[in-house]
Amino acid sequence: MMLGLVTADVAAPLDPDLSPFDAACRARLGDDAVRIVSWDDPEVEWSAFDAVVIRSTWDYTERLDEFLDWVDRVSNVTELINGAAAVRWSTDKRYLAELATEGIPIVPTTFVAPGEPAPVVDRLHVVKPTVGAGSSGARRCEPDEVAAHVAELHAQGRTAMVQPYLDRLDELGESAFCFVPAAAGDGLELSHVFRKGAILTTTDVEQEGDLFAKEDITVREPDERERALADAVLETRAVQQFDRIAFARVDVAPASDPTADEPFVVMELELIEPSFYLGLNVGSADLFANRLIAWMRRHRIGVAS
Repeated sequence: MMLGLVTADVAAPLDPDLSPFDAACRARLGDDAVRIVSWDDPEVEWSAFDAVVIRSTWDYTERLDEFLDWVDRVSNVTELINGAAAVRWSTDKRYLAELATEGIPIVPTTFVAPGEPAPVVDRLHVVKPTVGAGSSGARRCEPDEVAAHVAELHAQGRTAMVQPYLDRLDELGESAFCFVPAAAGDGLELSHVFRKGAILTTTDVEQEGDLFAKEDITVREPDERERALADAVLETRAVQQFDRIAFARVDVAPASDPTADEPFVVMELELIEPSFYLGLNVGSADLFANRLIAWMRRHRIGVAS
């Protein structure tokens, strides 16, 4: 089995998972069977791999068409994990509206395509592009600032999403549920959970390199209702339509009103390149590698017929 772990030149030094996951895969497959490669490296012969796993292609948000062309090209010559259809769907956060139609509580969101007017709001909101990662392009806006940031995103050809700021985030943060292949079958099982501290507590956001905002990451023991919501997301028709999902991360946040019928809401579903912060949980890199390699073998990926 030849396995490629896909990053980007600008992202590789910032990816906390790349080294431990690479080491875990090499320990199981051998040093010659695993390579870290950049998605836009023209020298890479993708057909030489039995599978390539997208890990930290974090510059795709600025190069979406180019990235999706690469996704299609690579998926035609090897096994892309996760698959092309799932990647395409997950690049644009308008998928949240699709989840909502299936009863999944999401942050109340207004999507504003170029040419459409910004909504009039009366409280603090967050405005960000529907295609973005690591809070890139996101801004905390007072009511009179919303239209200006929507216009700025429109000028870049982007669709904006406008969401009320969740006040309890400042205290509680988000819970990120990291899923890996189940021990048997095609489902996913929870590996671990971590807490992401609120990023947009002010309009001045500290950056980590040029790609994403610096995050406060700690171990989290989730509420059972949060866990149930994360599981429910993966059971939706929207997600189940995709074959061979091998990993996912579901980010769950506290609703502004803790007494509401839905005290938690989904912020994001990552099927492309989620950070798992494997170093936080002893054994999580080994678990991910074990489960992924077993999953590939069940699907006869890299196994001689």
